[in-house]
Amino acid sequence: MKEFYAHGKLLLTGEYAITQGAFGFAVPTTLGQKLTVRFFDSPNIHWQAYTVTGECWLDVMLSSELEILKTDHLKEAQHLVKQLQIVAAHSDMLTGGLHFETHLEFDRSWGLGSSSTFTSLLAQFGNLQPLELFHEAHGGSGYDLACATAEGPIEYRIKDDTARVKAVEWNPDFADDLAFVFSGKKQLTSESLALVQKRPFSSQQIQELNHLTAAFKNASTIEKFESIIRKHEQLIGAHLGLQPVCNNLFKGYEGAVKSLGGWGGDFVLVSRYSKNEQWLKESGFEHILPLRTLAML
Repeated sequence: MKEFYAHGKLLLTGEYAITQGAFGFAVPTTLGQKLTVRFFDSPNIHWQAYTVTGECWLDVMLSSELEILKTDHLKEAQHLVKQLQIVAAHSDMLTGGLHFETHLEFDRSWGLGSSSTFTSLLAQFGNLQPLELFHEAHGGSGYDLACATAEGPIEYRIKDDTARVKAVEWNPDFADDLAFVFSGKKQLTSESLALVQKRPFSSQQIQELNHLTAAFKNASTIEKFESIIRKHEQLIGAHLGLQPVCNNLFKGYEGAVKSLGGWGGDFVLVSRYSKNEQWLKESGFEHILPLRTLAML
């Protein structure tokens, strides 16, 4: 039996613009996805995927040539085959007689990377480089694939069509008063990519966002941190024609609120968590995770 593990992800700065060369600051999460590979007496390949609650949401039987023999979800099975074909084209690890099980540690609707962790697990199994081989099929900037095997915060940038990943230290004095709150909605990566392709950022805007990312990492007080968040939200929102989350879902929140990744869903980052914990609960936000609980620092 072999086991592999991939971390989830959260993009703290540089959303949207990261696909156009801006620096993005991201953290791997303590919650991820596990892959177990076992041998079984069959010429076929058996794949089962389990949710965080232990429910098997995908069950696929494939031939050794990756033909779908039996499944309960054809569309998802076809997507699986496309990913496995990449593995088969670059590795001899994928053979008949293998039973695969994936186990998620977070709800699939949370946007923490059910897709990126899955892709990373496949690459680990095949001993392949995910950013090189899976990037086109996976979509997006690829920062999430870098987070999957990172052990702490990273700075990520695409330059000359090549991903540049740098491990960085980030443990602000006010970290205990920061938290991640699930908005209750899931944001599709494809929609975010389509939006930014219609409205590309200028080189000056990229420079401004890079400056804000550097300031975000180095903020020494929560007041400076909040000021940076608001400037970042204002720049992204004004350019893409989007409303910052503090103007709608979190209107009235006494602190700063920042969207993470594509706006309109998934998790947001909030400051002054201890002061506003009751407000968050009364406003109907059920999933509130302190920074140190969810982020790997």
